Amino acid sequence: MLSQNLKNIRKNKGFTQEELACRLHVARQTISKWEKGYSVPDAQVLSEMADIFEVSVAELLGAEGIKNAENDALIEQLSRINEQLAIKNRRARRIWKTIIIVILAFVIMFVSFAAIGFVSFNSDSNKEAGMTAWDCYLNGEVYSYQVTYNKNFQILTGGGDAYLSNHISLDQYDDANELAAHLHDYIIDHGGKIKVIAQDNLKLNE
Repeated sequence: MLSQNLKNIRKNKGFTQEELACRLHVARQTISKWEKGYSVPDAQVLSEMADIFEVSVAELLGAEGIKNAENDALIEQLSRINEQLAIKNRRARRIWKTIIIVILAFVIMFVSFAAIGFVSFNSDSNKEAGMTAWDCYLNGEVYSYQVTYNKNFQILTGGGDAYLSNHISLDQYDDANELAAHLHDYIIDHGGKIKVIAQDNLKLNE
């Protein structure tokens, strides 16, 4: 009853939250919390409010039918309520702190695993897993070409004699198998022959 009663009496007496806060030497937000039921004033402040509003503590608490009751009993009851609210608020803060810590721990773990995976992926991507070299016979000449690649057949390095390097652009290919197929087709289409002279570790498709 206190929260709604306090709000009604304050308005009926013509006080704003700021004015009441000033009289009680507290922050306006404190008055707002009392009126919303988030907390309750202590016994001393409750008595001061009753004097400011010119009402009894019982009326302020909304205790009907006990106008003649001792203020000490009401104040004791209010103190118990205040302590219960304090315990509840402390428990809520602990729960939220725990939740935040758990969330932060998961975020840190996720970022750590992502970073490890990224480093591992980059390491594998840059690691040579195979090499293939060709001799290309064309127009009475022999041209050499070579390519290295990782375990996913992504091209790491490649090149050869100037003639082939000018006609086979590495920028056009990500996959070493595609480059090999194009090189083969190019030589055959121009009346030449092509021969694999070296193929180490991971081999290209036949």
